[in-house]
Amino acid sequence: MKQTLIAVVAVFAWLCLTPATEAATLDEVKEIVELYYYGERPTNLHNARNVTEVVRQLDEYSVYMTPAEYTDYLNQYASAEAPAQVATLTAPHNPDNVSSNMMYGNVGYLKIKAFSAHLQEDVNAHWSRLKAAGAKRLILDLRFNGGGYVDSAEQLLGFFPRVKEAYKLQTRMGTQAGKVVPAKNQFPVDTYVLVNRYSASASEIVAVSLKDQSAANIVGETTKGKGSVQSLFELENGGALKLTTGHYTGPKGTPVQHKGVEPNIKLKSGTEHAGMHKRLVTSDLAARGYQFIKGPTGVAQSKVFNVEFTQKMNFGPAKDFNKMELVKFGSVSIQTAKKASNDKTMTIQPAKPMALGAEYMLIVHPGIAGANGLSVVKGTYTPFTVQARALVRAK
Repeated sequence: MKQTLIAVVAVFAWLCLTPATEAATLDEVKEIVELYYYGERPTNLHNARNVTEVVRQLDEYSVYMTPAEYTDYLNQYASAEAPAQVATLTAPHNPDNVSSNMMYGNVGYLKIKAFSAHLQEDVNAHWSRLKAAGAKRLILDLRFNGGGYVDSAEQLLGFFPRVKEAYKLQTRMGTQAGKVVPAKNQFPVDTYVLVNRYSASASEIVAVSLKDQSAANIVGETTKGKGSVQSLFELENGGALKLTTGHYTGPKGTPVQHKGVEPNIKLKSGTEHAGMHKRLVTSDLAARGYQFIKGPTGVAQSKVFNVEFTQKMNFGPAKDFNKMELVKFGSVSIQTAKKASNDKTMTIQPAKPMALGAEYMLIVHPGIAGANGLSVVKGTYTPFTVQARALVRAK
């Protein structure tokens, strides 16, 4: 019997074993379950008449693969250098697995779709580019990330400077600690990690580890609650048994299985990205002494903004004027057309229609020169939302 530690989330069709091998395979499966299964113990294991009856007594992540199914699995996913442990099924290396972009306020955004075998090098490349572009803060997105290699979770945790231990894994053999793989290219201490109800397995390993060690801010919804790890046992008949062999917790023992990881900052589903960016931009402007001005809701996509001053101003040429910005949350400053409608009023209009239902902010920076030689000392910021639906006019 050969054991490899790999985990998958997949449902495989059941095919009958041949009579000649069924009894031997059944005994082999019973022995493996008896020795290694981690969970509520089967009550009728020894009386099971076939492998199907055995697996029905186990959790939803334990599955038998026929020889044909296991061969197909190996052809698709196995590799000579595959990590030893996986928290769910992951596809071969995809160069688009990690993506990133800069947002307004020197905030970097980095999204990970799955915990692939090449995650460390991909994340390092993207974070290096973000820092070179001026990123001082980071939003890391693990929403809809169903997991992948546990080794990759250990590597990702190495980017967080406050993480000392990856997780604790409880098995029939006892409890062992997961080690962090240190990364030289460290994330900011106050990194924000987005999760939702679909963040599972390796994503939850990262989230619970960061939360237990106060190493990052977890943002969004409570995660799925898949805190089990599966091992793959090759059988004598050429098939395999994928079996739950352990449950992981945070370094301080915080459970994940059937509970999920609760975020430090709760945000409504679908609003996490723009919502967290809004918080960061707003807190930065407030710290710099900018004044908050309540903005409108449900504005038109092509709304024209009029910024009025109490004295005559020297706005200068519109093409050179950069003291007023229109920022889309979750993105950057958008292109606008500016025009001084009189010596006290600047008109600002988006160059393209704004996104329906999106949140924006109009920022007026200090330093705008007045006609009397004085300049604006205090900046302002005005958040607003665009209408959720386009207006339809009757003909």
